[in-house]
Amino acid sequence: MAEKKFAGTRVEVNEQVVAKLTSFTHSLEVEEADVTGLGDTVDGGGVFRQKFIAASVGETVSMEGIALLDDDGQSELKRVSELGQEAVIKHTDSTGSGYALTGFFTTYEEEGSVSDGVYTFSGEFRVNTKEAITEESAPGGE
Repeated sequence: MAEKKFAGTRVEVNEQVVAKLTSFTHSLEVEEADVTGLGDTVDGGGVFRQKFIAASVGETVSMEGIALLDDDGQSELKRVSELGQEAVIKHTDSTGSGYALTGFFTTYEEEGSVSDGVYTFSGEFRVNTKEAITEESAPGGE
């Protein structure tokens, strides 16, 4: 099986490509509910065997990069963050497959230091809906 490479990854915010990304993380978190009942006991004893079900799934995206003054994608990312607006992030790999994620930024940060010599930015994004992008539906696909 071929490995998936980070090189060639493309991230857009509201159709503006974000330049100089150094890190991208798409996370899923499943919340669970305890559904243990009186009849859920360990064989031979009066001890409960706990049972759980998945109750909700949450998704977030984290990204980091080198801040550029005149990058349209970074400017759009910062703009929607400052206004608390809903945005669409498209994340695709080198094959053109990936996801269109709709949600909003929960954090945006820029930082720099003399030792680093450059400003960096980071953002956290709460995903509300997700749509798959396949090679066939990607720009230039068949």
